[in-house]
Amino acid sequence: MEWQYTGSLTKSGGELQRLVDEVLLDDRFQKEDLRGFNLDREQRRLDEHALTGGAFSTQDGWREASVMLHLPKPGLEQEDEEHCPAFIVNNIWVRSMLEVVKCGFQDISARKFHCVPHKLYRTRTTAEEPNAQPERLYTDLYNSDKMIEEHERLQKRPRNPADAPEVEYVVGGIMVYSDSTHLTNFGTASLWPIYAFFGNLSKYLRLKPSMFAAHHLAYIPSLPANLLRFYEDTYGAPASAAVIRMLKYDLVQKIWLTLLDADFMHAFEHGVLIVCGDGVTRRVFPRIFTYSADYPEKCLVACLKTLARCACPDCTTDKCDFWKMGMKQDMAARVKNARQDTSVIQQLIARVRRWIFEDGTVPDGNSVKKTKLGFLSMTPTRSAFSQRFASFGLNVYELFVPDLLHEMELGVWKGTFTHLVRMIIAAGGDRVQMLDERFSMLPTFGRATIRRFGDTVSAMKKLAARDFEQMLKCAMPCFENLLAEPYNGIVLDMLFELARWHALAKLQLHSETTIAALDTSTGTLGQSMRAFLRHVCPHFATQELPKETQSRQRHKAASGRNKQSAMASSKFRAFNVLNTYKYHRLGDYARGISEIGTTDNTSTQTGEFEHRRVKQFYRRTNKNRTFGRQIALEVRRAEIINKIKQTWGETVKPRNKRHKAKVARAARGKRLHVRFEHAEPLPPTQPDRHYHVSDETRYPVKLEDFLFENHGDPACENFEWDLKAHLLRRLPGGQALPPDYIANFDDVFSVRIENNRLYRHKVLRINYTTYDMRRAQDSINPRTHPDIMMLAPEGSPHPYLYARVISIFHIEAFRAGDDLDGAGDTDMQTIQVLWVRWFDLDSSAPGGFKARRLPRLQWAALDDNAFGFVSPDQVLRAAHLMPAFAHGQSDSALPGYSIARQEDEDDLDWNRHYVGIFADRDMFMRYYGGAVGHQRGDPGARHAPPVAPEPINPLTGDLYDDEPEEDGSHADADGVNSDGEDGELTGSSGNNSEEDAETEEDDDDDLGPEDGEVELGEDERELAQAGFAPL
Repeated sequence: MEWQYTGSLTKSGGELQRLVDEVLLDDRFQKEDLRGFNLDREQRRLDEHALTGGAFSTQDGWREASVMLHLPKPGLEQEDEEHCPAFIVNNIWVRSMLEVVKCGFQDISARKFHCVPHKLYRTRTTAEEPNAQPERLYTDLYNSDKMIEEHERLQKRPRNPADAPEVEYVVGGIMVYSDSTHLTNFGTASLWPIYAFFGNLSKYLRLKPSMFAAHHLAYIPSLPANLLRFYEDTYGAPASAAVIRMLKYDLVQKIWLTLLDADFMHAFEHGVLIVCGDGVTRRVFPRIFTYSADYPEKCLVACLKTLARCACPDCTTDKCDFWKMGMKQDMAARVKNARQDTSVIQQLIARVRRWIFEDGTVPDGNSVKKTKLGFLSMTPTRSAFSQRFASFGLNVYELFVPDLLHEMELGVWKGTFTHLVRMIIAAGGDRVQMLDERFSMLPTFGRATIRRFGDTVSAMKKLAARDFEQMLKCAMPCFENLLAEPYNGIVLDMLFELARWHALAKLQLHSETTIAALDTSTGTLGQSMRAFLRHVCPHFATQELPKETQSRQRHKAASGRNKQSAMASSKFRAFNVLNTYKYHRLGDYARGISEIGTTDNTSTQTGEFEHRRVKQFYRRTNKNRTFGRQIALEVRRAEIINKIKQTWGETVKPRNKRHKAKVARAARGKRLHVRFEHAEPLPPTQPDRHYHVSDETRYPVKLEDFLFENHGDPACENFEWDLKAHLLRRLPGGQALPPDYIANFDDVFSVRIENNRLYRHKVLRINYTTYDMRRAQDSINPRTHPDIMMLAPEGSPHPYLYARVISIFHIEAFRAGDDLDGAGDTDMQTIQVLWVRWFDLDSSAPGGFKARRLPRLQWAALDDNAFGFVSPDQVLRAAHLMPAFAHGQSDSALPGYSIARQEDEDDLDWNRHYVGIFADRDMFMRYYGGAVGHQRGDPGARHAPPVAPEPINPLTGDLYDDEPEEDGSHADADGVNSDGEDGELTGSSGNNSEEDAETEEDDDDDLGPEDGEVELGEDERELAQAGFAPL
């Protein structure tokens, strides 16, 4: 402990525990090995060992590169570009891409590579449909159309005559990510890394931080300040903004040309022989399939102007038509107007560059804008990918894949939520306070799926993409009835469509059916967004949020344009999301999934998380101008140590979660659950078991004592009779009883409970198979996560039953024999039981995908078996039930005090609850239907519309007019154009950079080690702490 509290203050308790568990207590640790230890010497030995070709050497080391930028001068004629003044940019740290490919395929993880891509199918034959055709599935890059097509082309090419017949020709699928990141919370230190991932590795492994699957390729510098001084010294005038922009494009392209060197291009064309990690020799042909980045960087790499007329890197759709997203004409235009890297464009770029350097033409002058480059919003810089791969038929613009994190969660949804907050403020009253209060009262779900919201969600302070995603899943109950009708209905329609589209787009396993559903959902989402724009937004005078006003004033002050008082009034702000590239991009997701795989493969979330490791390395540097080199060294050392760990094995990691004492509120009756401060260790659950309850007997309750102390509580009425009637069916002979059998006195009297004791437990774990055929686990805790769902009987109007668990206990019971007929007692049997309070489906409020509403529940009436007992084996999953805040609270379903309520509910119930069908992807597919991993037919089919519904305008009763207007008035319905760097709202609170968002440790005092497998796994815990939702 003294070591932790002296020296550096960054040594956390977790790190101290890890030092003890993984080092000091490891059987291989010997104190004598540390005698004479010197850190600097050992690091030098590590670096030198990597260069000598040792067992753990890395031949893909870093080197410092430099590039030459030629400087144009508008108005000055020069001989040509090569003879213009040039500036050399140094301090560019790069690695050989070919050596990175070799390292990746030689690594021990390459044993898990899918070197031969394949198509994945599911069989759909049933007794009712014996001739059903197989259905194609999509999960990873290696079962996507593009990689399969590339593999087939590769197999048709002539083989190298020097290769043995058994040498396989395989595609090395490279997925690139780049983005600039701030290295500190304060200051200007930043790094611009380029990462590469191998798509041959399953995403379920590749996306784990512990796999170290991210290969650092380069650290890109910004334009150095001395370049601008050199320019002014050379030409006697400062560089114009147009010249600086052009130099930024040139710098990035020349760095990429350095990476795509002659060795890599030779391997691209002819392949490279590699003895892979599994010992098999293969000829690997590296191929770059995707480039994931945020919008400004996509434009920078593709050499396109940001937020110009043709703002999309994928097509040349005019931005004034972005509002048409999802319309048939829009979807057709995307294909017709797809960007192509033609020879005509390449020649035009070369010609315009001659104008700029030889004739002194302004890079963005009128003469350039009048060319096809100006019409297509292109810059006079040719992409490095075009220069290297155009001759092989690669279209550079196809590399830039959709990015769910920036385009939906931090884009369309964030912008929509921001405007909804503006509207609620404009509506007046205490609506914003009500919105914040509702979000703060929402229950959590899972260990990190839906976490506790803060007290002021509307302020959007330091929110990560994970937070916005959770807000979307829970938005409908929170916004319900905050606006008057008909606006409330239109808003709820839009929120439902946003949540449905997001759930479909984020599936980790797609089928042809779900891709078609996403395509349909894209159309209905566009309809609902346009309905919101036309029929709701014009009726509210929305103003800037306070944070937006402050941000605008700071921006003006920094630019020197704010000559008036800084205390300016708020400006009118319109709903401009439909005018943004991010909204337009939603139309490309369905097509992109079949071409390149599901969205978790290409999301920038993985690359953003790798920034976290870079920031940790930055803390170890001396933070001077050479920190890029020092980070490169740290990355290299970490990779060598990881290779050693893979070879010699990891240390055992016992993790003992510390228990936190919590003072509980005194209860007025004896509750039948175990309090938090009482420990009940539950060992890890075997994955093949459906449920797991502790067999501890340390918390017994005498049945007669419990009933006496809770006499008069409606929940305990007929408790003993109902419990024994339940046990009757689970004891020998009970299975033969008909479903409608009503137990009589003799039957109930024959059930005996040993010592009349109930043994209470803290938690029930439920294992289940997810929609994508993986095993997952829910924890049911009567105090924290008490809600469950079960399959409803066949023929029920709703596929599931819902209940709230009051208590988990087991008993020792048997059935006494009848002395008259000579029947003996049955054997003593241990039976686990859940005591529950039932919910009924609220039939007055249709729910489901056709109604665009969440299913609504109400408490079962006391005279209708409101309480009962359930076998844990009947539980399908935990349920996320959210209060229907708009319908208030009362005690009508359960008058007065009752131990059936949560301790903080103050003797009142929420009258209605909504089922959180969007809580996670598995939950969504249980309602949508058709999931591969779910056994029961298609419970969601009765709720999912086969085609897009025709939206009704509640203002007129007519169908929404969703046809284009000839004057294009939709492009700017509120008279305000997009005004942000990324077509996004400027000045809104929070960070757009996911990895920079403020995160909190998982410090929920209501969660103990019994609520999951001791803790989150290492990878899940790191992702959660970094602010990421599970992929």
